[in-house]
Amino acid sequence: MSGDNSSLASALRVLPDRLPAGRPTLNDILSALGDRGLGLVLLIFSIPAIIPTPGIPAGMIFGSALALLGGQMVVGAKRVRLPSFIAQRRIGQEVLRQVFQRATPLIDKLERRLSIRLAGLVSPLAMRVIGGVIVVMALLIALPIPFGNTLPGLAILALSLGLARQDGIAVLVGMSLAVLASGVSVALLHGSLRLFDMIH
Repeated sequence: MSGDNSSLASALRVLPDRLPAGRPTLNDILSALGDRGLGLVLLIFSIPAIIPTPGIPAGMIFGSALALLGGQMVVGAKRVRLPSFIAQRRIGQEVLRQVFQRATPLIDKLERRLSIRLAGLVSPLAMRVIGGVIVVMALLIALPIPFGNTLPGLAILALSLGLARQDGIAVLVGMSLAVLASGVSVALLHGSLRLFDMIH
């Protein structure tokens, strides 16, 4: 599958070259993806939240964008859009290239394991539930919780893979990661607040 131009890994490889030079906006990324599907859009936006991106507040930017996209899934929007205050946020093209280059081998390996199964978990009704979970995970990504980005980001990544390839097993993995991420984030936030109280 990795050699297929329609594969997710291939889309990651070529995306930076389809963006305007310099510092493209989030809206430029959406435009470059065109009608490739919501799963791919979510995947693209989840990766910078997981992989360290020096020089930009990736958690806040991409977490906010993911929360808005997830909210549109909840209401059953046919085509996702970003409001201008988020859509016009700029990310360095070279930063995106480096991030996607690091992520592509993993996405390639995961994609090989995906197949169409448990279709009920990617039904229109299920999409609304998944959208709600993505909103919660995205808010956790956007919050300044120490080490709090990774698990919510991985949950959205698994959900996006499941949506992109109609794989209910991947959706189940994403939901499980979301439960784990919620528990860990609560524990991290509680620990941070206790540490803050002790210092002050």
